[in-house]
Amino acid sequence: MNMVINMDSALCPLCHCKDLRILFRAETVHSIFCIIQCRQCNLARTYPFPDDDVLHVHDTFCYYGKNESKFIPVLQYIRDRLSKIRARRYLSMISTSIQSPRILDIGCADGRLLNSFLEYGCDCYGVEHLFYPKNRFLNSDRIKYFVGDLESLDLKERSFDIIILWHVLEHMDNPDAVINRVFDLLSPNGLFVLAVPNFSGMDAKIFKQLWFHLNIPWHKYHFTEKFLHCLVEKNSFQIVKSTTFCLEQGIYGIIQSILNFMRWPKNELYEAMKGIFLRGRLLPLLFQSIIAVILLMPCTLICLIASMRQEGSVLKLILRKNRNS
Repeated sequence: MNMVINMDSALCPLCHCKDLRILFRAETVHSIFCIIQCRQCNLARTYPFPDDDVLHVHDTFCYYGKNESKFIPVLQYIRDRLSKIRARRYLSMISTSIQSPRILDIGCADGRLLNSFLEYGCDCYGVEHLFYPKNRFLNSDRIKYFVGDLESLDLKERSFDIIILWHVLEHMDNPDAVINRVFDLLSPNGLFVLAVPNFSGMDAKIFKQLWFHLNIPWHKYHFTEKFLHCLVEKNSFQIVKSTTFCLEQGIYGIIQSILNFMRWPKNELYEAMKGIFLRGRLLPLLFQSIIAVILLMPCTLICLIASMRQEGSVLKLILRKNRNS
């Protein structure tokens, strides 16, 4: 690889080690990046580090979707149903004595999951990035939305019964500081739900730069199961449950990675699901859709097998504060 890495700027942000290795190169329309990994703690990250100026060049409106919602209506309906299932499941894990649970969704997007919590009488709070289209926030008269960095927001410590980081930690500038902040905000008996793409998963190892969940430059960090477990335990959390199975993102992630491997334009079908179409690409998209349907059953089986080996596409952790902390 021709990219020269400045060791001073590439120091591991967690253990400050200089012993790095380049795993592979990942290209976007605008830039070339490398995925580098610390040999000491195994944290992998995108280099050069994609700050907000870099992300702005990569068209945030395309990333969030150009229409009023991120995805086409049928997918939005499915997301609504899944959000309601998740809200009900997480509430079943906290004490029934809590009359009005306080929920904090960090990286809440349009507040779809929080909107589901409202149905159960919860007090809901959401945090989003400055770039996010604020006109999409759902029920903004009943959900309190904050825009900006989590560390700088004025939120009451030890006050939230459920805190959710659903595919958000990989976007953050400082994951260690974010997990530490979550610890401060979570109530003593609260529940912390954390999900990230699994960089140690089977499809990540096979597809590398073509892996759907790599998502350069939006994903700044790439977490292995070993590293993520160390990170949460370092910040005084205990793991209640850990799984690598994710119904929608796991199965589709494998399908899209295969389509990428077949040399269709990267993530083209996924972009079409957001209503973003390139001129003259209707027939190729039809072919990709047919292939995706054919792949659905075998990829579901692959996803199940990989998850049984703890090598699925997504790392999902249910966490509580360590009793000794």
